[in-house]
Amino acid sequence: MATPLGEYLNKIKANKSKIASVAHIKAPRMNDLCNDDTAKPYADELFPILYLANRYAGIPLEQFDETISAIFPFRKKGGILSQFKDLSPSARLFFMYTQPKQKLEESIGMPKNKISKLKNPQTNRATAYEVISFCDAMNLDLLKTYEDFFGKVEI
Repeated sequence: MATPLGEYLNKIKANKSKIASVAHIKAPRMNDLCNDDTAKPYADELFPILYLANRYAGIPLEQFDETISAIFPFRKKGGILSQFKDLSPSARLFFMYTQPKQKLEESIGMPKNKISKLKNPQTNRATAYEVISFCDAMNLDLLKTYEDFFGKVEI
């Protein structure tokens, strides 16, 4: 049975093997991401897949956020920032960017101590859901944030 990613790619009639090749994702991994519900896509996998799929399907970049919502329909935007809405602008600014790791992990549903583990070369990959949840909680633009931290998708 297709995963939400697989369903989306099927819906837009994406050439999965071409996308996998250009995104440097091995065919078995691409198959798992599209068909195995236990396969968790990493941010450095999902964003290039969707960027390429949309590009090849003629879907404009402005609809990237809608694409993410098609795969992750229960997103919560502004979750972290909403707790600071009654503070002064100065306080919001500093609190927004100085969240304790434990509180941030809890707010976005990330496993405890995961942020610290990202410093380790063997556990340094965040799942797509973790990056999406963080961006949504902080009201950050997903595609711009991905490109700023992971780099632009090369074709």
